[in-house]
Amino acid sequence: MTQSDRRRYGAVALLMAAILAVCIAVTGFTRVTEREDGRLRLVAASYPVYIAALNVADGIDGVQVVNLVPSQTGCLHDYQLSPDNMITLSGADALLLNGAGAESFLDSAREQFPDLVTIDTSEGVSLLESLHVHGHDHDHDHNAGGEVSEEELVYYNEHIWTSPARYRQQVENLRDGLAALDPGHAEDYAANAGAYLDQIDRVYRELQEAAGMLPTDACITFHDSLAYLAEDLGLRPVAALSIGEDAGVSASDIRAAEQAAEQAGTVLLLYDSQYPQEYDYIAQSAADARVLTLDTAAGGQDDKDAWLDAMRQNAQALRDAAA
Repeated sequence: MTQSDRRRYGAVALLMAAILAVCIAVTGFTRVTEREDGRLRLVAASYPVYIAALNVADGIDGVQVVNLVPSQTGCLHDYQLSPDNMITLSGADALLLNGAGAESFLDSAREQFPDLVTIDTSEGVSLLESLHVHGHDHDHDHNAGGEVSEEELVYYNEHIWTSPARYRQQVENLRDGLAALDPGHAEDYAANAGAYLDQIDRVYRELQEAAGMLPTDACITFHDSLAYLAEDLGLRPVAALSIGEDAGVSASDIRAAEQAAEQAGTVLLLYDSQYPQEYDYIAQSAADARVLTLDTAAGGQDDKDAWLDAMRQNAQALRDAAA
């Protein structure tokens, strides 16, 4: 073989190796089941579950918690998986889900990892119907089995973590799921979860006490994400809009909200801090309207106290509105 031939065959070999690497990266995404460092890698599919996992797995040797999507993303209605996300999934030992339809963007990707352990933290959690449907291809844990018309479908609200009572259940589900996955650390998961649940209970009481100071229980919510928190606080929605969605808000919805505000007399206008404060002129229809911007903890800092801090801020917003 001549020097020229050797160079040619060497170039071909390098090209084939590069093609193979691309094929593996794009289509294979082979799950990593044995890691040299021996660590258990937990991949959370949404920010609120990531924060819960940071608490439940805090300080446990050999357990790593990774957030699949950037922490500042917020609600995942239109999220598209990236190649980096797929690589992260390929290295997961367990996928931690909010559930209730929040992670429909993962449906096709999960088919590539049929053996990947998943922990759905929405198991057993009571769900509210969704005010807004995010498109026909958005799987919101709607009615199972049988052919039904679009009108008959029931879509559920996935923002369960905004409810302290339901978030508590999510933490318990996470604790139990991780103990089953990693029984050697079951007591550690239980101890961490217990400490976190105590903090959740304290902030829940703080929220309820602050809500009890409000001049009315009548409220208008401006996004689906606030429905669960309003229920936990004993508030009574007299109208509900959903700003920040593709479908927008209709003129008839606005008129209905204005009429509801007028009839209530005193009303709270609840906004999600993720979205712009639109249609606040509805307040003019009420004799007394209080505007509150609340943090639904859909995104934020990589800090295990992030959910607690968001709820404490909400308690302060309630106290300010009561003043």
